[in-house]
Amino acid sequence: MSSPDSSRPAPVLDRVLHPDDTPPDAGAPRPHVTTRALAWLGGAALVVVLALLLRGPSEGLYVALTARTGDLPWTGLVAEGGVLVLVALCGVVLLRSRHGGHVAVATTLTAGVGAVLAYGASELVKSVVRQPRGCWELVEVAHCPPAGDWSFPSNHTAIAFALATAVVVAGAPAVRLLGGRTPRHAVVARPIDVVLWVVLPVALAVVVGAARVAQGAHFPHDVVAGAAVGVGVVVATTLVLAGPGTTAVHAACRVDGVRRLLVARPF
Repeated sequence: MSSPDSSRPAPVLDRVLHPDDTPPDAGAPRPHVTTRALAWLGGAALVVVLALLLRGPSEGLYVALTARTGDLPWTGLVAEGGVLVLVALCGVVLLRSRHGGHVAVATTLTAGVGAVLAYGASELVKSVVRQPRGCWELVEVAHCPPAGDWSFPSNHTAIAFALATAVVVAGAPAVRLLGGRTPRHAVVARPIDVVLWVVLPVALAVVVGAARVAQGAHFPHDVVAGAAVGVGVVVATTLVLAGPGTTAVHAACRVDGVRRLLVARPF
């Protein structure tokens, strides 16, 4: 196989510019990949259960914190703004992935699918557990969600951590997923790449979760469970679907118009 042209400049996200590259494991997920995905989902489920068991201490911490922060006017803006910034980062990663070839595009798209699934999973757990919010019963805050909008887990935190995980997985391919292999298109990340595509999205997700507690909308254990759902579902989805997704992208790019839409030539 010929190597990519080293004379071409390297984009930030993926310095291996080989748009026709298809990894050897593309196609249906192999058994060990499915096992790793199930392990991530099982770990997330375990965290959710443990978070529920810690509801008592969590409520005490919630009351102590919210008494000092519940009336702060900027907490809601921070929570909503953090999610919007994460959406924007995902958009940037998607645009940049077009210069990384089929693997990068498929990884980005499957991570995005995982974020959508994570939000759906959070809503499902919320409808099953039906935990009342603290601001309905324990404290009064400036902006309390209406009755029927259950507390556990935090949807804002779930989607924030899901988006942050999607950015890390797709935007920093050199990061090795626990139990997974470094993607073939990965390179050693530069410090600026780590800051932009790992530190920043993770910090934003943490801030979103903290803001929801400070606002009085959620207990701390709601946020922990939401983070677990967001991370676990995105990682599991990417592990399972990235290979088949790469095959699908490779096949779709045989159509010239689709190829121009999905994969861009290097700068």
